[in-house]
Amino acid sequence: MPITAPPAPNAAPARLKIRKNINALSAPELTDLRRAIRESVALKDKRSYEYFAGWHGVPLGWCQHHDPLFLPWHRAYLYWLELALQSQVPGVTLPWWDTSTAAAIPESYSIAQADGGENILAKAPINVFGAAHQSGWPTETSRSPGEVRQSPAPPFAQEWANAMKADNYTDFSRLIWSLHDSVHVWVGGTMGQLDWAAFDPLFFAHHANIDRAWRIWQSAHPGGTPPADILGQSLQTDPAITVRAVLDVTRLGYEYAGTQSTVPGSA
Repeated sequence: MPITAPPAPNAAPARLKIRKNINALSAPELTDLRRAIRESVALKDKRSYEYFAGWHGVPLGWCQHHDPLFLPWHRAYLYWLELALQSQVPGVTLPWWDTSTAAAIPESYSIAQADGGENILAKAPINVFGAAHQSGWPTETSRSPGEVRQSPAPPFAQEWANAMKADNYTDFSRLIWSLHDSVHVWVGGTMGQLDWAAFDPLFFAHHANIDRAWRIWQSAHPGGTPPADILGQSLQTDPAITVRAVLDVTRLGYEYAGTQSTVPGSA
């Protein structure tokens, strides 16, 4: 039975798009994802992958970290990027990299060649939207997993489990952003630099998993919303969207494969 989103009055039900584990994508789905990113990178307007990458760091720096807006802002970020990618390849969705179980970067994001050319999921260009290249700026993404020896390495099973034990939004947010930080540090390279992290497609697979974690926690804690005083706050995205508007992923038109089955005690 297809999953459908709750319709507005007199509206036909809308089929939800399902975000999958990166390891569950079929070869055609991976090809579509790579094509969507390549075509988006080539654009020079606000559908460009480079434009969205710039929301997080250089040149716009809109991201929210280590505060109650961390989860809502990044959910909105993924949502708008996914819509932009779907304008290039209809039906494509952002996959998630489950760092609670995986010990390494997924093969689909690490092999050098794919689809008869360079694999853009492994290495992507860095062209800052609307700005001339400046001395010292990187020109492509890079990674150096495990280079920071004092940083813990995946899988982050215990960190995930600790976050899921939280009984309120504030504690969950703090625990999951700690896991989030550990992944960025472990991957290293441009992923370890706030200014450039989002130019790496792996960034979005990582953040889709963080968003999935929030979705799972929400399923287990109905009513566990962010602080009431921020629910009406507009998130700095283009276009803007409120915290309240991103609380229910089904109303944004997507769901996660396996979400319910990973919630303890769920049917």
